[in-house]
Amino acid sequence: MENKMPLIIVTIVSILTSATVSLLIEEKFESTVTLYPTKTSSVTFNNIITQDQSVSKFGEDEEAEQMLQILESTSIRSEIIEKFNLLKHYKIDLDSKYLKTKLVKTYKENINFKRNHNGAVLISVLDKSPDTAALIANEIASLFDKIKNTMIHERAMTDFIIKKNKLNKITSQMQNLRDTLSGLTKLGVVTEDAYRALTEGYVNSRDLEIKKSFKKKMDMTEKYGSILRSLQIELQLLSERLAIIESSYEQSESDSNSNLSHKFIVEKAYPADKKTYPIRWLIVILSTFSSILLAIAVILINNKIALLKD
Repeated sequence: MENKMPLIIVTIVSILTSATVSLLIEEKFESTVTLYPTKTSSVTFNNIITQDQSVSKFGEDEEAEQMLQILESTSIRSEIIEKFNLLKHYKIDLDSKYLKTKLVKTYKENINFKRNHNGAVLISVLDKSPDTAALIANEIASLFDKIKNTMIHERAMTDFIIKKNKLNKITSQMQNLRDTLSGLTKLGVVTEDAYRALTEGYVNSRDLEIKKSFKKKMDMTEKYGSILRSLQIELQLLSERLAIIESSYEQSESDSNSNLSHKFIVEKAYPADKKTYPIRWLIVILSTFSSILLAIAVILINNKIALLKD
C-alpha cells in the first residue's frame, strides 16, 4: 500500500510531462512518390528487339538497386538542398562548426528511399509543410532522370566520338577509292566483263579508229586492270564495314544525346492532409509505461535493500 502512492505520482507526472513534451514536438507531414525503374536505359536500333530491350519493360532487382543508389547520391542531395534552401528551411546554424554534417544528417532524417514488398521504389519526405514535402518528393523523382541521363551521356559521348571518327575515316577512305577508280576509268581501264566485250568488239570491228580506241582501252586494262579489281574489292569491304559502323554510330549518337525517362511513376506525391509525426498518444503511453517500469524497479531494489538491512 505504501508503494502505491509513489506509483500513482510517477504515473501522473509521466503523463503530464510526456503530453507537454509531445505538444512541443514540431508536427511533420509525409509525402511519398512510388515508382519503378525501366529495364533499359536507351532506345535500341537493332532490327530484332528482345523483351529486355523494350522501353516498356519494368526493371527488376538490379535496376531498382541502381535507382536507389542514384536517389541517394550527392548530386541529387546537393540540388535539392540548393533549390529548396534547406539550410534555412531546416534552421541550421550557419556559424556551426559542423554545418554540412548537420545539414546532411537532417536531410537523411527527413528524406529516405526504400523498396516496398512489391519491389517498387519509394521516395518519402517528411516536412513541417505538407506542400513542401510533396514538392521535394516530386522534384527528387524528376532529378533521377536528369542525373541518370547525365551519367549515360558522359560515358556514351566518348563512345560516340570514337565511332564518329571511325565513320569519318572510312567515309574518307571510300571517297579516295572512288576518286582513284574514277581516274582509272578515265584512262580507259575497264572491268573484266567490259574487257571481254572490248576484245570481241576489237576483233569484229572494221573501223580503224574504233579498233584503235578499243586497243587503247585493252592495253590500259591489261596494265592497270589488277589495280582496278583490287580497289573494287577494297571498296566493297569498306562498304560492308561502313554499314555495320553506321548502325553502331546511330546507337551511340542516340545514347549521347537523348533524354529518356528511366522510370515509371505509379503515384506522384501529394500534400498530406494529416500529420504523420509525432503520434502524441503513442509518446504518452510509451513514456508513461517506461516510467512506471522504472519506478517499480526502483521500489523493488529499495525493498530488497531494506530486507537485507533487517
